[in-house]
Amino acid sequence: MSGMTSTTTSPRVNGTSRLAAAGLLALAMMLTGCSTAVDVQQFIADAQSQAEAIDEDIQELEEQVTGVPAELQTQVTDAVASAQAATDEARTALDQAATAEDGAVVALEDAQVALEAASAEVRHVTEQARENGADQVADLLAQLQEQIDALRGETESAAG
Repeated sequence: MSGMTSTTTSPRVNGTSRLAAAGLLALAMMLTGCSTAVDVQQFIADAQSQAEAIDEDIQELEEQVTGVPAELQTQVTDAVASAQAATDEARTALDQAATAEDGAVVALEDAQVALEAASAEVRHVTEQARENGADQVADLLAQLQEQIDALRGETESAAG
């Protein structure tokens, strides 16, 4: 694993992203009337659970980041802040979708963009952490990125 270059991504992460995207696509189709309201509510609940998992990852990262060099600590803190903001945006959009508010689909699409940007930032900082020998932080960041990609997939389904 440590010999991987920055251009190589784990097939497991890509698989997670694809699964997440498929889940979001299904949710989107449901919100646009291709399935039952019960199914939509289940997708929304699953996505909200995913957001909770991200919150837990972020909390753990905030505890671990104190032991890394200052410059890396700043990068991790910034990436975590982006992940938190994108997750909060997704959670708000999911709440809109749950109550069938107008604009929910647009809000979910906006949340996807924010999640995608956060995922890219977290991926970059993960590489920086590995280069600095902060493997525990890098592992947590990689886990966070997978969770973000999964949430992005679920919100994509919600958006239709």
